[in-house]
Order: sequence, then structure tokens, then C-alpha cells
Amino acid sequence: MVHIRWQALIALLGIIFLGALLAYFAFGLSTVAQADYGGTYIEGIAGSPNIVNPLFNQFNPVDRDLSALIFNGLTRADERGVIKPDLARSWEISPDGLIYTFTLRSDVTWSDGVPFSSADVIYTIQTIQSSDYPGLTDIASLWRTVAITAVNPGTVRMQLSQPFAPFLDYTTIGLLPAHLLQDVSAADLPTTRFSRQPVGTGPFILDELTTDGATLTPNPRYFGPRPYLGTLQFHFYPDHESLLAAFERGEIEGISQVTPELLERARGLQNVELTSAQLAGMTLVLFNTSKPQFEDKQVRQALLYGMDRQNIIDTILQGQGIQGAGSILPNSWAFDDAIKKYPYDPARAIELLEAAGWHDLNNDGVREKGEHQLAFTLLTNTDAPIRTRIAEQLAADWAKIGAQVNVELVPVPVLVQDVLRPREFDAVLTAITDLPADPDPYNIWHSSQTPDKSDAGRNYTGWENPDADDLLQQARGTTDLAQRAELYRQFQRIFMEDVPAAILYYPVYTYGIDKRLHGVQLAPMLDMSDRFRNISQWYINTRRVILSEAQARPAPTPLR
Repeated sequence: MVHIRWQALIALLGIIFLGALLAYFAFGLSTVAQADYGGTYIEGIAGSPNIVNPLFNQFNPVDRDLSALIFNGLTRADERGVIKPDLARSWEISPDGLIYTFTLRSDVTWSDGVPFSSADVIYTIQTIQSSDYPGLTDIASLWRTVAITAVNPGTVRMQLSQPFAPFLDYTTIGLLPAHLLQDVSAADLPTTRFSRQPVGTGPFILDELTTDGATLTPNPRYFGPRPYLGTLQFHFYPDHESLLAAFERGEIEGISQVTPELLERARGLQNVELTSAQLAGMTLVLFNTSKPQFEDKQVRQALLYGMDRQNIIDTILQGQGIQGAGSILPNSWAFDDAIKKYPYDPARAIELLEAAGWHDLNNDGVREKGEHQLAFTLLTNTDAPIRTRIAEQLAADWAKIGAQVNVELVPVPVLVQDVLRPREFDAVLTAITDLPADPDPYNIWHSSQTPDKSDAGRNYTGWENPDADDLLQQARGTTDLAQRAELYRQFQRIFMEDVPAAILYYPVYTYGIDKRLHGVQLAPMLDMSDRFRNISQWYINTRRVILSEAQARPAPTPLR
């Protein structure tokens, strides 16, 4: 009898165990892992902080990274350069394009608990307008032409002296708290304690900042979605190569930027996931259109046809570039995909040179036209080894179509002050890295913007085209996005026909992160700090939830 009872007990325990096992598998099959709060993400950054203040961070990428997490502007730019609301809920533009009225969000407080208001907007702009403001002169020059008034605590009015469609782009600058800084002068602001211990409205608070690193935690008063990460740490290193070594040692879980030179090595790292996006900017060759070799657009077109740009991207840049297609970035709302294309075609290049009267009559490999040879110096800067390799490759490409090119390297200060500004060059291989969200290229390509005519002008090629000038002027005067886009489409067609410069490529940014970090999504970026656009959705920790609940629960709200 006792024996039978033991058998029954064993059978019962077996049934219970089997039931538990089936329940375990059933739960595993009917649940999913979902993002949970907490966890620490540690990222390595090349560089060190200086002034954590959005009014003074233009020269330091580390400062911009920190500011992007701590501060907000009235507006923000999305991946297409379209201006969206941020601390401003909405705005209205008067029919004449002179008055912008911003309605502020009513649910925003500074991280110290004080409500955000129009007083903060007024203080920030008046600081920039101040005669002792030590920041960028072009920002100050624009804001000094704007009359700003507070209609009430939730409304700000700005009046321009003349219509200027790119104005909204300037309202993306981060705002400062008046209640903490109203007695601080513009000149003293960079060195005040605030610029090392800032108070902002963004998703994170800066808890600690040293020369070696920074620690940030979620801002509990943030008006947007609460970040999943419990702590965000930055470790600062002297250069990009040091970041890879730190990742290999396990000191960091993220590499702020993997440069093309280090890409192959990064691909060999364990547990790293590389993700890329187009970065605002362009590398290009500027032709001095006043030189005999470059006066004829057919020559400039031929040189563009004669550049094997994709080979440069594939071999020298390790794929970290997008072949150039025009003077406006391809992700911009103003880009025209129908513009003239210039694929690598040395036969077409030779046809154009022949048609333009450039012939190699003495068979020495160099074309002549009258007393001039198709020979010129291609300058670039000494501190960019990759650019040196590109210049040498261009010289080799152009030799195949009968151009003799001498590559010369000069320091950056010399390149800018003694070469570009006085326009003392034949051709220059350079990069434009500070392109704003608004696609307005007026100060680079309008004929009034040669350095001898405008201190801020960057039309180093000396290109003059009355039709292009008129289109750029009109585009600046209309706030209608569709009208502006059409004007810029027409401009791009003229530019690609005249080719005052050859756009080689648009740079690609590559981010390296540990595979434990999820939710990172990169889109075309204006600045490397834009990698944090959706940081509220980044997560390390997970929890299991029943599948039906996960399906019913809405997806996390994107970061504004």
C-alpha cells in the first residue's frame, strides 16, 4: 500500500513538473522582450569639453554633444532640414515676411524647476545682440537686425528689417535661463560657472563634468518622453584612434565616430555594431574661374567627367562617402534629383576638351590652347592625409585626359588667408563642413559674395551668373517652402551646367556601439551631435511582457 502511495506521489510530482515546464515554454513563446528603464551607456569621445553653452559651442564638437542633450531651441531641424517646433509650439509669419510670432509651449520647465517663458527667449537673443558677445560674428550680425519683444509670458514677436527666408534656421539655437543669468554679461558668460554646470530643458542633466569625462542622468522635468537609459557617461580621449583601443579594453561601449582611416580596424572589433548616416557637408574642388584654364565651362565639365569619384569613395574613403550630385545636399527638401549628372566618362571629357580647343599637338600628354597649357596646381591642406591621397588620385585621373596637375600642400591658415580669400590659386581641394539646415547657398555662390566684396562671402571661385544670382535673391525673399524649392531647383540646374566647382562627395558619419545597446536610429545629420536625435528610445535593459500587451501598447514616442 505504501509502495502504491509512493508511485502516486512520484506521478503527481512528474505531472506538476511537466506542467511547470510546459507553462515556462508557453510563457516564453507568448511573451516578448521590451525596452525597460535603467542601465548605463558609456561612450568614448575624441576631444575635451570647453564651454557647455549653446551660444559658444560652434568650435568644439564635445561641447555640441553635451549641449544637444541639455538644451533646446525655439525650433529644431529634422533630417531633411525642415524646421519643426521645439520649445515653440507654433509660429506665424506675416504676409510681408518681416514679423515672426512664436507661441511657446506651456509645459516646459528648466531642470531646476523654474517655468520656461518668453523672458528666457528675450535674454538669450539680447545676449547674442550685445556688443560684447564673444561668439560667432555671423550669428550676432543676423540677430542684431532683429527687434524682439515679449507679447506675454507665452508669446514672443521678432521683427526683421527685411524678408529673410532662412531666418527660422537661426531660431534652432539653444536657449538659456534668464532667472540664473540675467545679471551676467555676454562677455562673462563663457567663463561663468553655468557653462560648466548648466541648467537646461533637454532630456538629460549634467551631473558631473571633468577633464576626463562627463556623467548625465535623465531630466525628470523634461517635457518629452522619458529616456530609457538610467545613466549616460562620456569618457574623453585625445584622438579617434584611442577610442578603438578603449573599446577593445572594455572601457567604453560606444565610439563617437569611426573615421574612414579606422573603419577597417573597427570592423574587426568584437561586439561592435557600426551604423552610418550622411553628414552635412561636402568635399569639392573649387576652380578659379578667372584663370585661363577654367574660363570655359566645357573645361570644367570635362574635369568633372574625368574624376573617378566612386573609386575614390570605395578605395580611399572605405565607402564613407556619397557621390556628389550638386550644390545642395541630397537629403534636403530643396534638392533636385533631376539635375545634370556627371558619371565617370573620360571619353566624354576628351570630347569636351577637344570641342573647347584644347589639343595635345606635340603628343607630350598635356593639352594646349594657344599659349596656355592645361596645367595647374591643385592645393589642399597639410593636416588631412586622406585629402592628400584624394588630390593625388585626381591628378592621376586628370592626366588620362591631358591635364598636368601638380599637387601642393599648405597649412589650413595659409589656405584660407593667403590662398582662398585673395583668390590666389588655380584649383583647391577643400571641404565645406558647416552647412546649416537651411539650404540657402547665397554666401557661397552669389557673385556679390567674393571675398573682395563681402567679408563673410565665400564665393572663392569668382563665379558670376546673373540668372543664378536672381534665383538666389528671390529664394531668400519668400517664406513659401514650395516656391523656394522651385527656385533652388532652377539654381541647381544652372550650377550643374556651369560647374564652378566639382562636388566630389558628401561625407558619411559612422557610429560604433556595443550590441547591448538598442534603439539607435541614424538619419541624415547636420552635425555629429544629431546622433542623439532619438536618444529617448535608446535602451540596454529589457523586460518580458505578454505578447498581447506588447501589441496593444503604442510604440515609444519619438524624441520630438
